[in-house]
Amino acid sequence: MAQGPLQGILPWQADFIATHKLPFEYVLQIETVFADRVGQEAMHRIGAEGPILLGIYGAQGSGKSTLAAYLAKRHESLSSGCCVVLSIDDFYLTRAQRQQLALEVHPLLRTRGVPGTHDIVLLKTTLDRLAHFTGPVSIPRFDKLADDRVPETQFDIVTSAPSLVILEGWCVGILPQGSADLTEPCNHLERIEDPAGDWRQFVNTSLERDYLSIWDQLDELWALLAPGFEVVSEWRLEQEVRLGAQRPEAMMTPQEVARFIQHYERLTRSSLNSMPNLADLCLRLDSQRAITEVTEGKRRFYEC
Repeated sequence: MAQGPLQGILPWQADFIATHKLPFEYVLQIETVFADRVGQEAMHRIGAEGPILLGIYGAQGSGKSTLAAYLAKRHESLSSGCCVVLSIDDFYLTRAQRQQLALEVHPLLRTRGVPGTHDIVLLKTTLDRLAHFTGPVSIPRFDKLADDRVPETQFDIVTSAPSLVILEGWCVGILPQGSADLTEPCNHLERIEDPAGDWRQFVNTSLERDYLSIWDQLDELWALLAPGFEVVSEWRLEQEVRLGAQRPEAMMTPQEVARFIQHYERLTRSSLNSMPNLADLCLRLDSQRAITEVTEGKRRFYEC
């Protein structure tokens, strides 16, 4: 990756660093990526006449939300356009809906996160209203510590037509597995709690049936690639500590986090292998989340 020192720091960058409690090096690293030919071309594509829909993929704790927030701030500061950031996490089914799904399909569906536990109708409707903006759009939010969607009175409201919409999430852009790949359990959770494979089959079917049509709408897909699934547990535990600082009584223990991420292990491992062939821009990370390589991916094709 070509190196290019950041000449000074702009007021909006200083504000971003202070707001997100990040080191100066974060801005330096990201702007070095954008100064590289590959990064420049990617930035040019998302800066085209909009609205542009950018998807950001990355395993839990990889820095998707931070990158999305930085891109939004950058877009609004340098282009004066409106950017809306959506997290697929904010479109989880409510706790009551997941409890019902757990009763009707499989107990593991009580846990949020995997394909099949999102309100796809709400996500599609929101994306459509942002793309064809005619007035204020409500953006749902999910309280992870309460494990439930916040009341509609607490939804965010977008009042200006966006020129850039960012959809970030651990499963954004990923593909379903082949049926043969579902046969054997991949971890302790699947061996003990899904021995017949009903849960993983439901997740895979939901991904193929409901999510690929959304991925097909993405104008651009960027991927933050973890060095391996093994670091995800550490990254997710760091997230939990930050969440716990807000509400200590709701914080998961390290053992609970280890179990929690097993819900995502199968598709995370699969997507780390497939994403370089799906994304338009791949940012490879080390265990400390430093970017070690920037590459162009291959244009993706989803069969819906």
